[in-house]
Amino acid sequence: MNKSRGPETIAIKRRDPAAYATARLVVTPPEGPEHSLVLGLSHVRIGAGSSNDVVLDDPHASRFHCELRKTDEGYLLRDLGSLNGTRVGDLVVKEGLLTSGATITVGETRIRFLTDDGKPEEVVASPHHQFGQVVGRSLRMREVFALLERVANTELTVLIGGETGSGKDVIARALHAESQRAKKPFVVFDCAAVAPNLIESELFGHVKGAFTGASESREGAFVRADGGTLFLDEIGELAIDLQPKLLRVLEQRTVRPVGGGKEQPIDVRIIAATHRSLEQIVKEGNFRQDLFFRLSVVTVQVPPLRHHIEDLPLIIEKLLLAGGKAVGLAPETMTILEKYDWPGNVRELRNVIESAAAVCDGEQIEPKHLMFFKPRRRDPTFEKLPLAGKTLESIEKAAIAQTLQHCGGNKTRAARALGISPSTLYEKVKKYSL
Repeated sequence: MNKSRGPETIAIKRRDPAAYATARLVVTPPEGPEHSLVLGLSHVRIGAGSSNDVVLDDPHASRFHCELRKTDEGYLLRDLGSLNGTRVGDLVVKEGLLTSGATITVGETRIRFLTDDGKPEEVVASPHHQFGQVVGRSLRMREVFALLERVANTELTVLIGGETGSGKDVIARALHAESQRAKKPFVVFDCAAVAPNLIESELFGHVKGAFTGASESREGAFVRADGGTLFLDEIGELAIDLQPKLLRVLEQRTVRPVGGGKEQPIDVRIIAATHRSLEQIVKEGNFRQDLFFRLSVVTVQVPPLRHHIEDLPLIIEKLLLAGGKAVGLAPETMTILEKYDWPGNVRELRNVIESAAAVCDGEQIEPKHLMFFKPRRRDPTFEKLPLAGKTLESIEKAAIAQTLQHCGGNKTRAARALGISPSTLYEKVKKYSL
């Protein structure tokens, strides 16, 4: 492996449903010394491309050759459509579970897979209860903190996943604040909030006269973030035709403004976030696989609040301190809040606590102060809805119409509720004449 060609390889132990077992790869390249590394990430990509977790200095290896995933049954090896195939022993495999001692051949590189099933790993969790402005004492959150602490001071690209309102943007800011780029710009670009015809200009900039209305030159998000961090929020909403242009910038580290003829070098760390499954969008053909690989060098999955409800007291304490309100929470109030599953996650909790604190006239927030807290029932599962025999278009049209009605005709809110970009909603409203 040539360390100068790709991102550093890190070993992070994560909690999995299966028993923990130490696993490592012994890599023997066509030329040069043998290398050994511990497998701690639950998803490891192998290939010649610089954005892989394991970068091979092998001209016969494909750019994205294969991947290893830790599953309940063990480590799963999957070929990623390589030109020369992936072999285990003498067999060419597309996908299969590995046994300890198996030898994987990638190009002319031999990779031996070794495990010690008799020695369970210790779950690595941070001893700290806070990372930046994110707090939590639960094991789930401290495992997230452990990963964030390991990658914060690197140049690795980070993809943050999690439900809307779970704090992905707060984590992105914390990563920037803990990095060597902390004193440089932190620029946010929301891929879902910019009209499709303006995204290229907003990202890459434009020169005067590049298009109608371009009365002066304008720097794009990449140039404004030079030396610092660019946070690409809701990256899953980026139009498919713009994705190759973003990939080119990420790989070449140069940007050309719309209407310009000169490339400008940039030095930017990328952090991206999405509430959607990019892997699923890739399968659907709406997101480029190579861009997905480039963005997900390190993936951080933020658990929804209902999965670490034991952190509620600490989070509420943090919210009250941030709001400058010197009040506590009555035990019966906490009981009410703990019984709710918080579909809007920490963002919804913050709104509830801020409004309750604002009307509180004593030293504790009591149930009577939750006058703006109206627990919402989760939407029924599809299994309980009478959808059989209906076309997908009719179901989609009904869902859009009902959501628009629920949001009072506000298309931005409706798009957010439906999990699509405003531009996509506009197109569907036009299509269905709503």
